[in-house]
Amino acid sequence: MRGSNLQVWIEGNKLHEGAEAIVFEGFWLGKPAIKKFRRVRKWRHPELDQRLTKSRLSAEVRTLLKLQNLGFPCPPVYHINLKDGTMFMGKIEGITMVKLLQSNISTHDSDKLFSKLGKILRRLHLCGITHGDLTTTNIIISDSKIILIDFGLSQSTYEVEAFGLDFHVLHECLQATHPSFPDAMKKIIQSYLSSDEKQFKEFEGGVVPLSKDVVARFEQIKGRVRYHD
Repeated sequence: MRGSNLQVWIEGNKLHEGAEAIVFEGFWLGKPAIKKFRRVRKWRHPELDQRLTKSRLSAEVRTLLKLQNLGFPCPPVYHINLKDGTMFMGKIEGITMVKLLQSNISTHDSDKLFSKLGKILRRLHLCGITHGDLTTTNIIISDSKIILIDFGLSQSTYEVEAFGLDFHVLHECLQATHPSFPDAMKKIIQSYLSSDEKQFKEFEGGVVPLSKDVVARFEQIKGRVRYHD
């Protein structure tokens, strides 16, 4: 097929429709791709909504480009349209962690999976990035590797609270969706703590918190939540 006849975007199935965005699969210049469209919030003033959409989309793209520059595995960005709030990314082939944990996975394999997740989470944090929505639907296992997706709520930060919140979101997800793995967080934390300071990084904007400080803040957050409950 000649390049001049190749349609840039061929849309396929809708994969997800959430409060913030609608996600479709398809093909970008013949490659498997994802289109993420940030929906219009009609209850907001149009100018404010457009400004917020541009800001959030730009922040997500900056996160992905920063992670790619640092060699962190994440979806590649193909194209963005700030005017209509659309982003096109490479599609990560694999199975979501939520589906894998709901299958007949062995204890041995689940322990290995949680250990890998702890390592990849620390690697993400060492980039000075928090995910913001670390649930098992946003974790893909591809060729035995863990890939994180959907960085729409991510932050570039050095505040220990934000890193601790990543753990808390994951903890709540595992408790609610995967109660048959009661030791999951223990395995993740052990791996997170063991993946540390030889990779310690200092950036122009600040210093990534130590793994032990992040875990300690997570425990504090859990205590605050229990107190308010």
